[in-house]
Amino acid sequence: MFSYLLYVLALGVIGTGLIQKKKHRPKYKIIGFRDEVSIEETEGILSNHGIKIKKHLPLANACLCLVDEISAGFKSLTANDNIEFIEDDYIAMIQVIPQTADSLKIKSQTIPWGISKIEAPKAWKHCQGEGIKVGIIDTGIDQRHPDLKANIKVAHSVVEGTGADDDNGHGTHVAGTIAALDNDIGVVGVAPKAEIYSVKAFDNKGRGRVSDIIDALNWCIENKVHIINMSFGFSVNSQALERAIREVHKHNIIMVAAAGNSGGKDTVLYPAKYPEVIAVAASDNKDKAADFSSSGPEVNIIAPGVDISSTYINQEYRLLSGTSMACPHVVGACALLMSISGADADNVKNAVLSTARDIGLPEETQGAGLVDVSAAVSNIKKTKGGFFYE
Repeated sequence: MFSYLLYVLALGVIGTGLIQKKKHRPKYKIIGFRDEVSIEETEGILSNHGIKIKKHLPLANACLCLVDEISAGFKSLTANDNIEFIEDDYIAMIQVIPQTADSLKIKSQTIPWGISKIEAPKAWKHCQGEGIKVGIIDTGIDQRHPDLKANIKVAHSVVEGTGADDDNGHGTHVAGTIAALDNDIGVVGVAPKAEIYSVKAFDNKGRGRVSDIIDALNWCIENKVHIINMSFGFSVNSQALERAIREVHKHNIIMVAAAGNSGGKDTVLYPAKYPEVIAVAASDNKDKAADFSSSGPEVNIIAPGVDISSTYINQEYRLLSGTSMACPHVVGACALLMSISGADADNVKNAVLSTARDIGLPEETQGAGLVDVSAAVSNIKKTKGGFFYE
């Protein structure tokens, strides 16, 4: 009996030790520094505390590091005056409604209802997105898709150990809404001559980490894109991402993001929630708000997001729904306006919002209203520096 009790106690001690070991397992953290601290100084500070850098995140003046939160080095680091914040490497999700729809059989080119609803075809005689570089931070892209490949200029991945191809379908669908070719097959995008710069930052399950998204934003800056599509969202604010978004804005780049699929009031996700970003809600073909569409004071505009037909992986086409699908309609609209005007990001944003059509929904649901490409283009005169309104 005594031996049995010793055996049970021993198991308890071992079990507790295993739990503690698992609980205190090192994890990745983003460590942000004060603005005046240089990259060289960050390396020295972290080295002095015994912390190794996984990668630098210059847009956020931060580093991704593998740390042991109970180590003396980490505890002393948290008290260092040069540290602005320490946070988890949060995970974002693509904003698409789960579905099991089969591939669409499209015999000849059709214009998706959302493209028609925002009156993009009426603008094509004036502009089709020529010369505008659109960055798509997503699950990658089907580089062999016949409705996309001529418009794909660069495809890149920032996810360790993966290529740039889409292994989910979401990124390819988003790309098609923005810039599927006008080529007599499949579908056509809002801006059929825009240039696609795809950067994979999300895995095959539609999950992406802050650190990879910041890398993708930096890649977009380096490749001098004009507009960035962000059909994803976080439920929590990341100080590192917020810093990166502010830096991107300084580069005269338009950023557009999905408002979120949480429904209800005051549910807009990040990065759509940031003031530098255009937050897009979703509507259906009857100009009603999608029941899943997030709402809140941060919503800037609404666009088609229910049963949207677009390109898909394996050279297919598919219907998808979500604010993920609404977002690229606005990105395409911005590409059209920028291609005809040559205006800067703020002027394009103002033009899109000021010409949106009121569809009778609360402001927190529709923002300025439904994006109206034709109305925006018709009120623009091509000038050297920006917009003139009639």
